[in-house]
Amino acid sequence: MVKSARIYGSAILFLAWLPAHADNMLLRHVQLYDGSGKPPLSADVRIVGERIAAVGATLEPVPGETVRDLHGLALAPGFIDMHSHADRGLLEDLDAATQTRQGITTTVVGQDGESNFPLRGWLAKLDATPPALNVVSMVGQATLRERVMGKDLYRPSSDQELVKMKALLTQELAAGGFGLSTGLEYEQAHFSTTAEVVELSKVAAAAHGFYISHVRDEADHVFDSFDEVLTIGREAKLPVEITHIKLGSTGVWNLAAKRVPHYFEVARRDHVTLWADVYPYTYWHSTIRVIVPDRDFFNAKKVARALADNGGAAAIRLAHYGPEPKLNGKTLEQIAQLWQVSSVEAYMRIVKATEAEVNSDQQLEDIIATSMTDADVKWFIAQPEIAFCTDGELHGAHPRGAGSFPRVLGHYVREEHVVSLSNAIHRMTDVPAQRLQLADRGRVAPGYVADLVIFDPATVIDQSTIDHPEAPPLGIPAVMVSGTFVIDDGTPTGHHPGKALRASGQSALFR
Repeated sequence: MVKSARIYGSAILFLAWLPAHADNMLLRHVQLYDGSGKPPLSADVRIVGERIAAVGATLEPVPGETVRDLHGLALAPGFIDMHSHADRGLLEDLDAATQTRQGITTTVVGQDGESNFPLRGWLAKLDATPPALNVVSMVGQATLRERVMGKDLYRPSSDQELVKMKALLTQELAAGGFGLSTGLEYEQAHFSTTAEVVELSKVAAAAHGFYISHVRDEADHVFDSFDEVLTIGREAKLPVEITHIKLGSTGVWNLAAKRVPHYFEVARRDHVTLWADVYPYTYWHSTIRVIVPDRDFFNAKKVARALADNGGAAAIRLAHYGPEPKLNGKTLEQIAQLWQVSSVEAYMRIVKATEAEVNSDQQLEDIIATSMTDADVKWFIAQPEIAFCTDGELHGAHPRGAGSFPRVLGHYVREEHVVSLSNAIHRMTDVPAQRLQLADRGRVAPGYVADLVIFDPATVIDQSTIDHPEAPPLGIPAVMVSGTFVIDDGTPTGHHPGKALRASGQSALFR
């Protein structure tokens, strides 16, 4: 047993951080945010094994039970990350500390059209070597394309190829995939027709799955992309989710409140279940190619327009550049000055030098670009239909991978008052659990799995930055997965109780 002095608000609390696992545990004197969206209540919570056994105003300890007094700290269900790339390197980093330290207990991977294949084998590896958190996987459309079409991806699929992709998708959904993901902005999928995606989505619908998309264009043509998402939902008859929703170019800034409600109205009119998720930053992290939507990378006028749309060359930072690692961290403007060329020429030179990555599994470059406005980000964070995500890696260059959830709670809830704490937690927990049909997660209630987050609403905040993307957050001292503490005193415990969660295949209750 180790005692730790922690400062919460104006009080110094001496907490006895007890063994990370106890078959029976009583958490006393918590401010309970149960995931429902209701205001918090003072409560005690009893845990027996992996599950919550009782919740009450005052629960008396029973013989053999470990008692932990939380002195008024907040207790919430574990957070569910609706879009993550934590599968990259997860088997080598089972602590997954950048995720678990921010309160994430379930992560949804297989995003942007790329998933582990075959899924059955990858999930079996997680069963044999569990990580600290639970894992849900989508099935990637680009992965299916590559299995069937090889590297010949700059075209629509043929009818015969589509038949093969549908068979593979059926296989992957039967293995436990929760639905279909696409990354239509990326080369591997960009030349897919809407009809191809609709036909694959029908397969996902038959398995009671859903469709989640990094849409075809997040910049000037973003609203056309939202139309496509609705078309897919309408024709395939399944729930659709716009993932990491954004208005990612200056030409569409400040249009969230004016334009986006229309899509939810049309969805309701057409009986389409439309969802979205968002991360709380004004900058994104991806390949440099996505800023030129039609892939005419060596058209100087189009490149100049693309740079302007994304905040200019000074707002585009090269996070990783294989050909010249010494350029990592420099802006495109700085690189152009070093090379003594224009920013447009520097862009084209980087694309030319990394052309090989399109037809290989090696990522040769990626950028961080500041091309959203905080007004739009705030509007998305305030909307009841929109859940939260990191879109982060375990060891990525973007601070979202380590800071998204505490940033919502600290910056946008406590400091900016964009949304109430109860509502934010509801959309981090119960809302995504409903979407994923996880009937025993996302709430603090008897019978539910004891995936829990202990935090201080007065101090919780992100500390990760572009210069220090893995810096841990403040104000989240402990996180529990299946009744076992995976974070205690703000650090990983080395316990790995996470599970590879598989879709049930049962009829969905979509809200």
